[in-house]
Amino acid sequence: MSQQRYLEPSEAYHAFVNWSGSYSVAYTGRIDAELLVEAFNLLCKGNPLLRARLCREEDGFAFLLPAGQGAETTVRDGGEPVYLEEMGRPLDSRRALCRLVLVRGAEQGGHLILVLHHSMIDGRGGVTLLEQLLRHYTALTKGETPLVPADAPLPSPAEDLLRTRGGAGAPDGATVGDQVDRAALRIALAGAPSPGHLEVAADRIRLDARTTAELIGRLRAERLSVHAYLCGAATVALRDELETGGAPRPMVCGCPVDLRDRVRPPVTVAESTNFVSGVEARVVVPYGGDPRSVGRRIKERLDSAVAEGEAERAILEAQQFTAAEPTAVDLVVTNLGAIPGFTAPDGVRVTDFRGYTTTTMTGLLLFVVTSYGDRLSVEITSPAGHLTGEQRAGLVRRMGDLLRAPAAAPAGT
Repeated sequence: MSQQRYLEPSEAYHAFVNWSGSYSVAYTGRIDAELLVEAFNLLCKGNPLLRARLCREEDGFAFLLPAGQGAETTVRDGGEPVYLEEMGRPLDSRRALCRLVLVRGAEQGGHLILVLHHSMIDGRGGVTLLEQLLRHYTALTKGETPLVPADAPLPSPAEDLLRTRGGAGAPDGATVGDQVDRAALRIALAGAPSPGHLEVAADRIRLDARTTAELIGRLRAERLSVHAYLCGAATVALRDELETGGAPRPMVCGCPVDLRDRVRPPVTVAESTNFVSGVEARVVVPYGGDPRSVGRRIKERLDSAVAEGEAERAILEAQQFTAAEPTAVDLVVTNLGAIPGFTAPDGVRVTDFRGYTTTTMTGLLLFVVTSYGDRLSVEITSPAGHLTGEQRAGLVRRMGDLLRAPAAAPAGT
């Protein structure tokens, strides 16, 4: 029997803009495609929305799980160009919310990709599902049968879990946001035409382990968080490429806030869909500005918003939909932090992790920061054509310089 559930506004927004993200690992060794597909089927059994698709109805967007339908799998041979093509290929959410891709290199090794729709998962969830897939595959290579829950329930929207588990934005399960007409919002989102798909241009900065350690050591000595410095560096680098010289430029940096550990009990990936909110920081950035100073201002704003429960209220009060003038954001810095080593069977070694979105919005740049194998990486995606090739190269070069050899901290900081 098919299952169906209407999306709450926090989920429906991602359905409306049709965001999906790609999560991948590079590996050495050989992966058995048939066993991998078997492991993927087990993953989908334990996480039913991986088998779902989206549909628009008069009452709103809905997750639909057709009986007996499996998720999409693709196996291709090829090198880096094929891999990057698959990383950037968006989902057709009317057909599927998930896709597994295995790209096998000419020699032993290749890339494993999970493409996931943002309406049913967030970044931390994507990393978790990728690890679960590799754990299932590793067990199958040993002749073991992984245990997965039968008839797993559909995960809950953030609105439900925040109301029942509390948090700074809804203490003790208070009814914050109950004045919002969610049914009307669902109808409005489903009835409006979605923005067109914007192809992304993807760039990457990857430090070696030594440079990563030196950067972290310098920032710790200055009592500045890595996240604050990365936000400052991204904002300064973008400002310098958008306009050479000139007066200080007002900019808005968005920072996703992971809410899973801010409620009691903490919310697991299996329990929820997208459990991340956002906070925007307005800063005025001079040409050639100091990333430390800009980063500290962004961090102060983020810390204050988190302490006051603004991130929770943004979901419960549907602020991104009910604001008279929605905030125009120049960039978003998503810091997924250190990614634990992925499980792999004998003869296979995971050497790298990457994750970025398959589409974006007009004028919006996304910076996804991770650390895998003690190497810091920054994935930069922008709307194709928003920046010239020279500007993109300059942005990567400028931010790379700020990470590899940051200037000395100004006196008094």
